[in-house]
Amino acid sequence: MVAWSRERIAVAAYFAVLGLICATWGSSIDDMKALLGLTDSQQGWLLLSGPVGNLVSFTFASAVVTRLGSRRCLVLAASVYLCAALGMAACFFFRAPVPFWCVAIAALGGTGNIFNISVNTQGGIVERRAGCTIMNSFHAMFSLLCLAGGLLALVTASWCVPVEYRFLGVIAAAVVAHLAFFPCLPKDNDVSRKEKGEGFRRPDMPLFLIGVAALVVMGCEGSISDWVGVFYRDSLGAVGGRVKWGFCAVAAMMTLGRFVTDSFVNRFGGVRVFRVHSALVASGLAVALLSPFLGLSGLPLHLLATAGYAVAGYGISALVPILYSKANRTKSMPAGSAITFVGSMGFLGYFVWPPMIGQVADATSLSLALGIFAVLILVCLFLHLADD
Repeated sequence: MVAWSRERIAVAAYFAVLGLICATWGSSIDDMKALLGLTDSQQGWLLLSGPVGNLVSFTFASAVVTRLGSRRCLVLAASVYLCAALGMAACFFFRAPVPFWCVAIAALGGTGNIFNISVNTQGGIVERRAGCTIMNSFHAMFSLLCLAGGLLALVTASWCVPVEYRFLGVIAAAVVAHLAFFPCLPKDNDVSRKEKGEGFRRPDMPLFLIGVAALVVMGCEGSISDWVGVFYRDSLGAVGGRVKWGFCAVAAMMTLGRFVTDSFVNRFGGVRVFRVHSALVASGLAVALLSPFLGLSGLPLHLLATAGYAVAGYGISALVPILYSKANRTKSMPAGSAITFVGSMGFLGYFVWPPMIGQVADATSLSLALGIFAVLILVCLFLHLADD
């Protein structure tokens, strides 16, 4: 058991902040859809603002992280990210027109990408110092606060608390954590300082495949987060707190999985664990998305779909941390640049895939659109990821 140093606790706190804000936004997308009266296709186009912000930040993310160092970059990115989240709250509060939503979503996507890259780079520094795989424990904190954000959404929806007040409460808590933990973040080590003069290099094939896997895996995670509430409301006929069941099931099982997966990775290797968990994601999604066609209704239907999402959530829990750990250990380029590449590919998937779901759902059905990821995740089984 690796001790939880002050640096490890501080990095975990920033993963928690990122998870809390992501969960608050993800669990509010169905509320935004209802507020603006959007169709699935219109919601998809609106969510496309996220990838635009992500792509813009991708053009300078590597240079910023390299020049400032991951520690200073994380402090700056977290500050701007919380301001972007405040913009989302303002859109709900003032019932903003669509153009304002586009700007807010783009800002959240762009700043979130740099936050994601810098916090995973910080996690890589702590992991290298620990001498064993601990990345899942950081992502477990992300998932734990995703669960907390989902449960908060469920409770406030049941109590008819306006979304904007939930956003403001979450942002206030995140600001307190930011101010409390930034002094304890680890300084960039000697390896990171040497990387400043090396810049970004073209990834080799093994690292490129890790990036492709991140694009698929985080796309799946983002699509579940953004569309599960809509799926429960529109496809399963859920109302009230039940709309949030799927989101909470995924967050709960992701949290459980990430707290136990480090031991499996250290024992069996990342590639084996990655393949087993990929199969779990595909099977869980298949159960959840086929549930509306099994002749069930009401509580049995909602419980079956929730069970499927729970299995998918447990499966997806290990995938992203394994990919970041592999990027952190690559020999083809500096670790910071490798994490920038994989993180940007992953965050691109997180924001690009959900809008595409809306277009496919309008032409076919939401179940079929989300089912694309059951197939794509299975394709990941055949990617040749380097052995540990």
